[in-house]
Amino acid sequence: MKLGNIATTIQQYLKQNKMINEASFHTFYIDMIITDEYVKNFIDEDYSQLLDYFIEENGLDKTKEDEIRSSSDFYNFIYNELEEHYITAHENIYDRIDDSVNKITIYRVITVQDNWIDHLKKQGKRLGIYWSWDSDAAEAHWGDSKRKNEAIIEVDIDEKYVDWITTFKMNTHPIYSEEREIRLFKIHQ
Repeated sequence: MKLGNIATTIQQYLKQNKMINEASFHTFYIDMIITDEYVKNFIDEDYSQLLDYFIEENGLDKTKEDEIRSSSDFYNFIYNELEEHYITAHENIYDRIDDSVNKITIYRVITVQDNWIDHLKKQGKRLGIYWSWDSDAAEAHWGDSKRKNEAIIEVDIDEKYVDWITTFKMNTHPIYSEEREIRLFKIHQ
């Protein structure tokens, strides 16, 4: 499958489904990503390691964990952690976008069977929505261990086809930020 065919398929899907998510990297700002809801959800779901760190660093009483977790000081601490990750990701991704053509190079590694290229030529399977903006971070997450081959895919894609909201949230989250993920919009055929 040629890149032109992939781009055409994405454009057709977006037109048919009147997607409003298609937008440039440059249209998103930190307050659109790190919202009050995002911080509160993070605290509700992924707080444990950072709460332990916060308690230890501030010499707080561990028996008051619930009270500390719901405090404005802990909220601000979490916000600052997320903000730091966002700024780092934003700068790194920005450096990878070629503004003259609005494209970003993305990478994906998948485990494949020996006949994968022939299969791809004949049946044109989708290549997935989970990519990386950093070639060093592209790994075959959840790859099939029975398949001995790895396909390393590198493609330049118009940056407006990136799901920037999810991408920024994944890169802002301390647990997932090391994946350096680029999330594409899912295309249904």
